[in-house]
Amino acid sequence: GKTKFKLPWIPKSMIDQVLFLYHDHHTAAHLGNNKTSYKLMNKYYWPNMHCTITNYIKSCMKCSKHNYIRTKRPGKMNLMPMPNEVMGLVGMDYWGPTNSPTAKGNRYVITMTDYLSKFVFAKAVHTNSAQEAAEFFLDVCYHFGAPTKLITDQGSHFVAELTRTVIESCNTTHILATPYHPTSNAQTERFNATFAPALSKLISNQRQDWDDYLQAVIYAYNTSIHTTTTLTPFHLMFT
Repeated sequence: GKTKFKLPWIPKSMIDQVLFLYHDHHTAAHLGNNKTSYKLMNKYYWPNMHCTITNYIKSCMKCSKHNYIRTKRPGKMNLMPMPNEVMGLVGMDYWGPTNSPTAKGNRYVITMTDYLSKFVFAKAVHTNSAQEAAEFFLDVCYHFGAPTKLITDQGSHFVAELTRTVIESCNTTHILATPYHPTSNAQTERFNATFAPALSKLISNQRQDWDDYLQAVIYAYNTSIHTTTTLTPFHLMFT
């Protein structure tokens, strides 16, 4: 059938360069075959395109080294009811610590995931303290508005008086995931388990500069199609 719009035809001599920009570059973050293919096939064309992309990613040494191989099939999870608007429900969590601090002194990442759009906010921080959590929560609120509901685990940094006071001041309902049902914050925890390999593919051999690439990885994730929504988190968050 006829295509709805015309796409640039990439000559054979430029294919590797385009693949590098959409897979290896730090703003591409070495994402997988589906996400990379979606971005490329909506912007360009060349013969046997999908096969070329698949083979390129299969031959990527950094992906082969750092990709996490899932050995257990995902089971049923005690998930929170899906909200009907963005920022209706978000999850917040810490990742870390790293073995050693970066040159900027960071050892943790604090993340927030919007449950409807899958949009992720993240910040590299020195500690996993209540102060860092409160400041991060407020920063998101100042830029994007306060979420209706926030779910976290019961870590001391999230149940501290400072954090609770800040959350309450924004009229956000704070939900605590219990040890018996930890998967109620599964979306945030799942993202935290997947962005670390992406960072590993970008950092230098010294491994003390991962925080320089964090926002690039978040950008790559937010602008890539999500398997659940079939849209990008960025699109759902801002349209």
